[in-house]
Amino acid sequence: MPVWLAAECAPPQDVPAAARLVEEVLEVVRVFEQPPGGYRLADVLLEYQLTRSSQATALLAGLLDPLLDNPDLLRTLTAYLDTGLDRRRTAELLHVHPNTVDYRLRRVVVLTGLDPMDPAHLQRIGAALAARRLTPRQ
Repeated sequence: MPVWLAAECAPPQDVPAAARLVEEVLEVVRVFEQPPGGYRLADVLLEYQLTRSSQATALLAGLLDPLLDNPDLLRTLTAYLDTGLDRRRTAELLHVHPNTVDYRLRRVVVLTGLDPMDPAHLQRIGAALAARRLTPRQ
């Protein structure tokens, strides 16, 4: 049976705050579909920070709004990042030809202005995908 757990060390007076924190860590683990196992805040620092709602959250998520009319583009972009930028593995995962992955990624660039091949853009894309997971849109 798969098990997900989170833990945090705390002195007795800080146990209530630590309990809230581990609940939040487990929520992040769930949202980012991490594999079963034990987690601490240190294991999901970036994801945790990106899922803390702020004024920037909706703006980050909105960077990918141009893809809403074509969910295959958003799925391809997500799979591409999830496979470590491996277009062949992305193609296998999506059951399409690698050239289809290339075409879809080029369409992402045209529609959003964000290029997953550019390291600076890749950070924004990753943050936008994280924000979308936190605030799903229509």
